[in-house]
Amino acid sequence: MSASDVSGRLLLLQTESFSAKVDSILRGDYLTPMGPVGPKRLCLVCGDFASGYHYGVASCEACKAFFKRTIQGNIEYSCPVMNDCEITKRRRKACQACRFQKCLQAGMMREGVRLDRVRGGRQKYKRRMEVGAGLCGRGGYGHPSGSSSSRNKVVSHLLLTEPAPLAANQDDSTNDSSLRTLLTLCDLLNRELLLLIGWAKQIPGFSALSLVDQMSLLQSGWMEALLVGVAWRSQGASREELVFASNLQLDEVECRAAGLADLYEALRHLTARYENMKLSAEEAAALKAVALANSDAEPLDCPDAVHRFQDGLHEALQEHEASRREQRRAGRLLMSLPLLRQTADCAVHALLRLHRQRRVPLHKLLLEMLDAKA
Repeated sequence: MSASDVSGRLLLLQTESFSAKVDSILRGDYLTPMGPVGPKRLCLVCGDFASGYHYGVASCEACKAFFKRTIQGNIEYSCPVMNDCEITKRRRKACQACRFQKCLQAGMMREGVRLDRVRGGRQKYKRRMEVGAGLCGRGGYGHPSGSSSSRNKVVSHLLLTEPAPLAANQDDSTNDSSLRTLLTLCDLLNRELLLLIGWAKQIPGFSALSLVDQMSLLQSGWMEALLVGVAWRSQGASREELVFASNLQLDEVECRAAGLADLYEALRHLTARYENMKLSAEEAAALKAVALANSDAEPLDCPDAVHRFQDGLHEALQEHEASRREQRRAGRLLMSLPLLRQTADCAVHALLRLHRQRRVPLHKLLLEMLDAKA
């Protein structure tokens, strides 16, 4: 057997393994043990002991079942009070509306719930914007604004399918403040990665690609896509903070203490680039998809299909800018991709370095995705 045949078979095995993990994530039963780090993980919804990672989030069996019932039944709840009820192990049944909102805030993925087991066979689920997402400021991209989005169905679709913003889950397993920051950040990145995989399948044309090419693009461009969101949220931040989440904003001093000085500098440079351009919500959503599609993933199973996928997104961005009578702006946005890639490389190397030198634990999938980009 030739060396190229061996290499090809190894690639196929790796791709199949990664594909199985991704499919398992979307089914909601992917487990990512953290190992012997701190106390046993708690349910991020009610605080009970977590039985595993369900729909992308550490949760107990009760909240897993509650979320599944809600999505499969397409149930809408209303809070009798102020939409701010405390959800604990003892009080989780007191308000279904607030419990469901806490499931979403913790990062549970609607797309992870299988709808083919609902009575009557598979049903189509129409994604809705999460209630309250518009109140999160720059946490998410919000609703389409103006007539330009309606003229471009692709950009409008990308904006409307953008996942609701996640909140960081503060890690209390150590007294070391810098390590606590890193653990909190890595947990947030892992949950955002899970959401990104579900979101990628909603990019027009992505699911039409071969499974090999879908995996290649995800492995190559996932960090770029996530950093577009960080740069978007960090525009106009006080004290030039990096806004990883509404409750996780790190300034230069905090990043330096955590060993992320290089990443802070790179991300602030990227943020300033978009800030100067006054990046819009539509542009941020489109750029995120373009960044994922524009990776140099190799080898490709069907290059022509990938090129058509890339061309479709580029044309959608150009059409959107043309509708705003700013035809050259699309080129300026695309010219930011090399800087975005450099920033992503910096982030990957920083996290892997901290993982190896400071023994910062990483979720299994996050670690594999970092290694794939290194």
